[in-house]
Amino acid sequence: MKLSDYVIDHLARLGVTHVFGMSGGAAVHLLDSVSHHPDIEYVCSQHEQSAAISADGYARTTGLLGVAITTSGPGATNLLTGVCCSYYDSVATLMLTGQVATHRLKGNRAVRQVGFQETDVISIFSSVTKYAYQITDANEIRYHLEKAVHLANEGRPGPVLLAIPDDLQRADIDPDQLRGFVPPDRPATIVDGEIEELMKRLRRSERPVLIVGGGLSTPRIDKELNGLVERLGIPVLVTWAGSDLLPSSHPLRVGSFGVYGPRLGNYVVQNADLLLVLGSRLSQNLTGGVLSAFARNAYIVMVDTCAGEMDKFDGRGIEIDLRIRANLTEFVPQLTAAVADEETYCIEPWMVQIECWRQELPDDRPVSVPADVGYVDAYAVIDSLSDVVPENEIVFVDTGGNLTWTCNGFRVKQGQRLISAWNNTPMGYSLPAAIGAATANPSRMITCIIGDGGLMLCLSELVTVKQRDLPIRILLFNNHGHGIQKQTLETWLEGNYVGVDTASGLAFPDFPRLAMALDLDVVTINSTGDIREQLTDLYIHRAPIFCNIEINPDQKLYPFLKFGMALENQFPPMDQTKSRSLMLVDPYVAENESGLLGTPGI
Repeated sequence: MKLSDYVIDHLARLGVTHVFGMSGGAAVHLLDSVSHHPDIEYVCSQHEQSAAISADGYARTTGLLGVAITTSGPGATNLLTGVCCSYYDSVATLMLTGQVATHRLKGNRAVRQVGFQETDVISIFSSVTKYAYQITDANEIRYHLEKAVHLANEGRPGPVLLAIPDDLQRADIDPDQLRGFVPPDRPATIVDGEIEELMKRLRRSERPVLIVGGGLSTPRIDKELNGLVERLGIPVLVTWAGSDLLPSSHPLRVGSFGVYGPRLGNYVVQNADLLLVLGSRLSQNLTGGVLSAFARNAYIVMVDTCAGEMDKFDGRGIEIDLRIRANLTEFVPQLTAAVADEETYCIEPWMVQIECWRQELPDDRPVSVPADVGYVDAYAVIDSLSDVVPENEIVFVDTGGNLTWTCNGFRVKQGQRLISAWNNTPMGYSLPAAIGAATANPSRMITCIIGDGGLMLCLSELVTVKQRDLPIRILLFNNHGHGIQKQTLETWLEGNYVGVDTASGLAFPDFPRLAMALDLDVVTINSTGDIREQLTDLYIHRAPIFCNIEINPDQKLYPFLKFGMALENQFPPMDQTKSRSLMLVDPYVAENESGLLGTPGI
């Protein structure tokens, strides 16, 4: 049996239905084997970076291993950005790269390269994969393939990479004689003592908050989480990566928080006396730039499969009071079972206080763009989109302004997914990721939200959408520049624009005309008064379709705290008889003498 046939057949037996990639001289045998296998389909990307990102989108929406195949050298190195997306967001993917024949490898010789397009991809990828290995003997393929797949899914998931030299891909092997990989025994997670301590703290808490993040989606356990939320009955804050775990209409969902979050969420997290953190690493975008100011009166319980994520705060201002190292797929059911059916918490004044804040706090959004000026208000677009996007739709969002507007305004419905590359956040993610999801989910419609800057980095993938007739609605938030960077430069460098709009170096095509040239159906929205009607028509129209949404180039992104600042400056005494919300220092508009607080900005 040819080695490349063995590899592809192994993936098919794992349930993989699609692989993504580009052809190249050192990968022809792997792709040939894909073409002959009845259960796996090859999806040809227009760039290897897109192939890695499509594999990421495939994995996030199917729960299966995402696979990309490329040639050696530049084909392999082009995977790096997509691999980083999977690594930082804990997504299980497998990168299969070709390599020059074994007799052309440079080995230990003091040269840079022997074989044509030879590159040491193992050293390049080792810091952003869970396992990276170059096959040196055809008979070791089973062991390292099984090991790579196991490690991709074990513990905290992530990407793995195997480089297979060309001569080994075409080598003849006997599958029955190959040595397999035997996973080491994993000790059962024993957290009974920690759960008992957590329950004691919950029962004593007057202002508890549950924080849920993207770790609950890798693998996705939203149903189990819902059971826990119903039993606990305490307020829930969501990170952006966890925003689709509970519908926005859920009575216990407060919303998001952090540097990019609304006042309500920040007031809640800053006044809590207990935080239970599931699936979030508490990044600086959540805690603010002054760690010692974050949730300063709260007892913090953090659950993570990676001890380093909990230990990283030591000596830096945040005290993680109870650290529970556990896999969330096991921990959430354990905690749910520990919460008795009749369990109640004395938090009614806390819930009343939150509702008072919800009613009294000012709107975080700036004044809307006037109608009929050739542009539309981004917040108005997201508001209408929340009503128009159907249940069970998968929504991919890129980075920059389109991500901020979406996450701060989109109201998630039951069954919807809201996905981005949350921690690597490259421009050009959402379109190839949507392609990965659409190929594997032909019965589900996909919305792809992307900015003009992001689309420039994956523009060629519009051809893939059209060529495969994929059910993707592409919504281009076209503000004719890098709006989030413009706001940064206004905040820090007195508005000295460099490479952030057409006047300072950027160049954009006429996107609607380009999309029409690719034979895509095109709609343009440029009047605020027509947004809802046009979006409604768009979501009736058969996909694929390209929608150019003209956003005011000067539209700002709110709410934002100035980079490096604290979420808020003082912790007021709680008053259970009336709202104290307006007595708090407002971190969005106030600046105290010590300079901890900032005006809106990156």
